[in-house]
Amino acid sequence: MEKWQDPEIIALWIAIAIALVFTILLFVIKIMHAGYKRMTEANLKKAQTQLEHQKMLLETSLHAQERERGRIAADLHDGLIGRLTLIRMKNQIGAGQPELDALLADSITDARRISHDLTPPLLEFLSIEELIEQVVTPWDKRFEIDFYTDVRFDATLTAEFKIQLLRVVQELVTNIVKHAQATNIKVHLRHTPKKLILQVVDNGKGFDASQQKKGLGMQSLELRMQYFNAAYRIKPGAKGTAALFIIPA
Repeated sequence: MEKWQDPEIIALWIAIAIALVFTILLFVIKIMHAGYKRMTEANLKKAQTQLEHQKMLLETSLHAQERERGRIAADLHDGLIGRLTLIRMKNQIGAGQPELDALLADSITDARRISHDLTPPLLEFLSIEELIEQVVTPWDKRFEIDFYTDVRFDATLTAEFKIQLLRVVQELVTNIVKHAQATNIKVHLRHTPKKLILQVVDNGKGFDASQQKKGLGMQSLELRMQYFNAAYRIKPGAKGTAALFIIPA
């Protein structure tokens, strides 16, 4: 009988084969376990990152809300209430009716602007051009306003999209009015089939970009850009600041 036909030899080879298969299985299981462990750790890390990101967005959103309340309170105190107090004083000292009428007209304009800032009326029925125009035109007595739009697909913009974009313009214009010491504000809006391009430029003194990034205004803009999944660039300079936003539409 040949050796390979020897039952003991056959049993030995079977044992070796079983051991080899078992070893291979252990090796495969170990590799799969290591891969599963890495995948689990990666998923856990991703979940933790997303949780931290959501927490940061929530905190930014809450700060932005508080900041907006503070801005409205300041607008009421410094603008509308200040004008009404002045009207009362002027009336007490016998100011002429034309002067009082002019102050009342300015007060009405302030009240209307604050009301529009809170929630623009007929939001769903007004075009984005009309909404932005309501933001920039009240300042045409103090600034040279260059407002241009090329929007041919406004029907595709949702009310939420329009209000978020409007808040971006409000934030930029408010910063220019309060801090830029500018004389000219340029707001250009163009809507193509695939994207919406917003450009806001002033001729003011610019700002420190490293410090501006820490402010709630920039955090609010970043939050809205994440909502839009948009790209943006804000470039300060000695002759003013240029802000460019490219938003998928």
